[in-house]
Order: sequence, then structure tokens, then C-alpha cells
Amino acid sequence: MEFSLVRAPIDQSTGKPFEKCDYALFPGLSLAKSEPELIVLLYDSILHQHADTAMFLYKARDGADPLLNRKWQQRLLTEWRKLGKPAVIIVSPEDMHFFRGCLGEIKTISLYDELLAHGISGGCSRELYRIAEPETYSFAKAVRELAESMGAVIYDPENSDISSDDAERIPYLTSSIDTRNELKSQGHDAVHILELIYGMGRSNEHLAHTHSEDHEHSHEAPKVRDVSMTEKQRAAQAALFDNAAKNQNLIELEQTLLSLFWGESV
Repeated sequence: MEFSLVRAPIDQSTGKPFEKCDYALFPGLSLAKSEPELIVLLYDSILHQHADTAMFLYKARDGADPLLNRKWQQRLLTEWRKLGKPAVIIVSPEDMHFFRGCLGEIKTISLYDELLAHGISGGCSRELYRIAEPETYSFAKAVRELAESMGAVIYDPENSDISSDDAERIPYLTSSIDTRNELKSQGHDAVHILELIYGMGRSNEHLAHTHSEDHEHSHEAPKVRDVSMTEKQRAAQAALFDNAAKNQNLIELEQTLLSLFWGESV
């Protein structure tokens, strides 16, 4: 286990890195490997709200579970203290469960509560979703609020006349990229909430999302769509889980972050 990139951002008033950070983004390994572009967009958005937000990007040897490695936990604490003990903005529910269970010294903030607090949202999405969050920790309430702020409708089995067969075709919405990937590997349609907000991501390839700054939400209930995939889409889905591609995504993400936010090249 090693850190790929742990950096304080550049203070635009001095041209030098912040000596102390009040915030740090911990995007998580799974999101970095599966949807690296979302992390670039997310970090840029957060810097507009908190200019002193540091970045924690890390990588692990194949098969290693860094969250269970005590030496890695101690190193993370060391790096966190060097940055001035910032509040860590957590993206995935699995990482929030880990931080609060193993690293209680670190103050953590839900990314999705931050997005709601600052009114950061996407364009209009006329879709019907059902929420899928891990059992160990859930950001379901914030995910629902963010989705509904964009015009999406969240399926409620207790207050719906949709048949059980049709309900099985409703795409899932989640804050966990691992949950998204697992559902897709089982043949379900699943979207990460950040894909919905930023209007990009591989799950958007076959969803009819529309994004615009000026929009009015329709009050008509969205219909359950036919979300069965074609052979071409299934082939694209299979490529989503290629380990070599995921590792390359992580390398390219580090290079992109260094170039865009620190003016460096690797």
C-alpha cells in the first residue's frame, strides 16, 4: 500500500501550497479506478467552495486490502497531521464506515452533505430510480435529496402502483461505486450519484439524461423504461471491470491531477 498523491493545493494568492489545510478530499480507490474523470470534476468543484482542500489519492498492490492494514492506517494519520489535521471529505459509504471505525481521530464529512449545503447539483434528470446503499453505512437520505433536486423520482414500494415485475427494471442509484459495479456485473442498470450530477460516466452511456442550467421540472411521473442491454452494451459493461484498465485509470488520474491543479507532469 502506498500513496500515489497526497498534496495541499496551491494558494492562488501566493503561488505556493497551503501550509495548513482545513479540508481534504478522500475519493477512494474504487472510484479512482472506475470513474477517474468524476474525481477531477469533483475536486475542481470542491476547490471553488474550499480553496484549501488537499487531495488524498492512493494505490494498492493487487489483492491487498489497505483498509485492514494497520501500518497503512498509521501512515495515513501521519500524512493527515502533516496537512494540519483537515476535515476529510468522504465520497464512499464504505470509506466512511472505515474512518469512523478505525480512524476516529479524524473528523469526517459526507461529500453529499457538502454538495447539498453549497447547492451543488446537476442538470435536469427525468428518471425513476431505486436507491441501493451498503448495509454497513448509507448516504441514502442525501442521495435522495440530490437526485430529487435534479427532478429525478425515487421509487417507494409502499406508495407506488408499479408492478413488482416493472419495479425490477427500475435502475439503481447509489453513492457506492462498488455497489454500482456489483449490480452492473449482475446485469442490473445502476448509476452512481456523481454520474447523475456531472452528466458523465460509463453508466450514462445508455441512460436518457439531459443536463441544462435553465430548466423546469415536469410534474408528470416518469415511466419505467426498458433497460435491457444490447450485446454491444454488455460488451462495454464487461470492459468496465478489466483490472488492467482500472490500474491504468489510476495512473492517468494522478497525471491529470498533477497537471491541472499543480502544473506538473509525470
